[in-house]
Amino acid sequence: MTDDALPRILCVDDEPNLLSAMERNLAGDFDVTVAYDGNAGLDAIQWGEPFTVIVSDMRMPGMDGATFLAKARDLSPDSVRILLTGQADVESSIAAINKGAIFRYLCKPCAKDELIAALNDAVNQNRLLRAEKELLESTLTAAVKTLTEVLAMVAPWAFQRASFAQACVRHALPALDWPDHWIYTVAASLSQLGCVGIPADIVQASAAQRTLTPDEQRLLDEHAEVASRLVAAIPRLELVAQIILYQSTSPPAGSPLEVIRGAPLLRAALELERHWSRSKSMDLPGDVLRAVKPPIPAYIIKALTNFRADVSDEHRAARVRDLVPGWLVDEDVRCGNGIMVLSKGHELTETAIAALRRLLAAQAISEPIRVRCRTT
Repeated sequence: MTDDALPRILCVDDEPNLLSAMERNLAGDFDVTVAYDGNAGLDAIQWGEPFTVIVSDMRMPGMDGATFLAKARDLSPDSVRILLTGQADVESSIAAINKGAIFRYLCKPCAKDELIAALNDAVNQNRLLRAEKELLESTLTAAVKTLTEVLAMVAPWAFQRASFAQACVRHALPALDWPDHWIYTVAASLSQLGCVGIPADIVQASAAQRTLTPDEQRLLDEHAEVASRLVAAIPRLELVAQIILYQSTSPPAGSPLEVIRGAPLLRAALELERHWSRSKSMDLPGDVLRAVKPPIPAYIIKALTNFRADVSDEHRAARVRDLVPGWLVDEDVRCGNGIMVLSKGHELTETAIAALRRLLAAQAISEPIRVRCRTT
């Protein structure tokens, strides 16, 4: 909805005369759509443009207003919901409000001025929710970007592993049709944050299935808990932190639905990365995942069955000004005094490229730089 467009209102009631009166009273102030029962209202939500406010009568045949609004919330969580109720339904209406599904209830008959005032309050509430959501998304995007770039600078191998997992998750999500895709992609991108400080040779030994010492194994076993603790400190990333925590195990019973879904998806993505790092092949991802213990849910395996990670590398020498985010450094980049700037295998980001440009301007490094250009 643009700022100059009329707020879209959906009114649901089984009384045609009441709906006609609402259309007349609200015309000019709101863009009104009507539906004569809950099923028709759900169809309007599912197949039309988003509604700013949804208004429903409580007593309707087949599906009462509280049930309808609860289902409407699943389909359109940003729409603000108002319940119209008779005096006899006040107790059940209050119960619906207490469950968090309803913004406000109005007693019937409802005067025109009272209805319009309530709708205006609901429209303002919708604007506040949208503004908060946009701010949250921009803030989280910046925080996640910063953390992933730090990971890329400090532990490029862990960054590459997380990037592979994120590609798997993004591939699977359209087939899974879950809401809030960002939760699962952010969990993948931050899943290896706890690997900062673990020597790369330990991880390489694990990937090659070589025996580790008890201390080395402990470092690997604890990285998920470390990452989860770091991420949990960021507001609104609590679910992401739990998914990261259970990336190698099954989440406990009673965990939030997002965690029950997201943890095995992340585990599947990381299993495919392990297979890829060993064999450089991804011909039969379904077979790889069906051999994993504890078992990966069948619907996640199906969503990843046609995932491919065939990578061709072009090796080249490039000037710093020509570097592109996503390329891999193919040799250690060091300053003239021997200080390491970027290690071989580091995936270039905009931040890393900007740092190289500053160092080049200060004549601290030389060019060209050997890189690998990846295409997936």
